[in-house]
Amino acid sequence: MTRLIELLKRLGADAKLAEVYKRNPQKVMEETGLNKEEMMLLKEGDTKKLKDATGLGSLKKTNIIVKAYDQ
Repeated sequence: MTRLIELLKRLGADAKLAEVYKRNPQKVMEETGLNKEEMMLLKEGDTKKLKDATGLGSLKKTNIIVKAYDQ
């Protein structure tokens, strides 16, 4: 899940990447090297599952925005 965690952090810190992700999330996920399981976690948009899988739920503060899209 390291790549997923890094992508989530980068999306929160890099406005350009966030904009590219907004337009083409599949491309960003593939270029980041996420596996199918990680991609499904993002596509589902279930923040509890994301927090549990990444361990980010243990942070004092998280801000997650997940957008649904069609492939």
